[in-house]
Amino acid sequence: MLKVYDPIIRQIRPFEFEKNTLINMYVCGVTPYDVGHLGHALTYVFFDTVRRYLEFCGYEIHHIQNITDIDDGMIKKAKENKISIAELTEMNHNIYLNEMDSLNVLRPDKFPLSSEFIAQIITQIEQLIKLDTAYVANGHVFFDHTKFSNFGHLINKNTEDLRQLERTDTMPEEPEHLKRDKLDFLLWQPEIFQEASFESPWSYGRPGWHIECSTMVNEIIGDQVTIHGGGYDLIFPHHECEVAQSQSFTGIAPYCKNWMHVSSLNIDGKKMSKSLGNLIRVSDLIEKGFSSNTIRMYLLSNHYRSGIEFNEEILHSFSLKNDLLIKAVNEVGGPPDQLAVQPFRNSFMDAMDEDFDTVSALEVIFEITDKILAGELEHKTAIPTLRELSNVLGITI
Repeated sequence: MLKVYDPIIRQIRPFEFEKNTLINMYVCGVTPYDVGHLGHALTYVFFDTVRRYLEFCGYEIHHIQNITDIDDGMIKKAKENKISIAELTEMNHNIYLNEMDSLNVLRPDKFPLSSEFIAQIITQIEQLIKLDTAYVANGHVFFDHTKFSNFGHLINKNTEDLRQLERTDTMPEEPEHLKRDKLDFLLWQPEIFQEASFESPWSYGRPGWHIECSTMVNEIIGDQVTIHGGGYDLIFPHHECEVAQSQSFTGIAPYCKNWMHVSSLNIDGKKMSKSLGNLIRVSDLIEKGFSSNTIRMYLLSNHYRSGIEFNEEILHSFSLKNDLLIKAVNEVGGPPDQLAVQPFRNSFMDAMDEDFDTVSALEVIFEITDKILAGELEHKTAIPTLRELSNVLGITI
């Protein structure tokens, strides 16, 4: 039985599947005002592994990953570089795609752009105003958090605790003086930058960040999503606000059946992020000679909820592991017992079923490798099993 951590109850519980074999997975993607980095890779390698494992188990995955192209950072960077937002988006997203391709990350089925859903966003905001869960102030529209009874449930904090949270780089600046309450959040705002401005009933402007994802989920997937996730820092405010908007708009709960949030990749004790400028790019590591297998093994060698402190020496150690994998699949001979590898296959699936424990799953792969090299497993079955299970983790041999 597949189990996953539930941030609302703070414990692992059975994964909530759909009635059929289709699983919708929406992962919050990059805002391409700059190039990506290894912290992004950690998130997208993990969700790629989730997808691979569920497909391995016989499910069909509808994988959506948005591109936030209407955003403060996008406008600022486009102005600085004197290029259009569309050009900036294409340039940096292509760099991102090349880096993910180099890590053997399967491309999602769709990369929807926020700018493609402006009409639908406006319709959703109009409905929220009619439902009296949103209000207009000087061309801005805000969601009234008091109209959503359990605001704060994803992050397990009451409203007073939420007021004390320090601002992070995922909390966009908002016109606090126009709000009825600090915890209300932006749905629409005036904007003078032409490429990011659209006609609306309230002002010539653009949408707030949270309503973009809510609308894309609703339009592409429907009222509920099977898996929704991204980085851990998106729990609040982004995903909390998504739930409030979407459930208010549709009247259907839960908005998401299974939340997954990947902890950060740190360097020198600080989160790797574009705002801090402490970036390591995937291409930098590949230029140093690290293979895609090595980087993936390193990123999956910590549980997705525990985070990683970047350590190049540990990364080097996985190069040796990769060399052993390659050596193992080229071995010949071995004992005749064709069932000896099956317990390892079961252990691999048990690990992945326990909240996608890639740490233990990797250990199983390394153990199969060692036993093949020691001549303790029948190669005609052990080597195909090693290839198959490695591929579930995106490791190609």
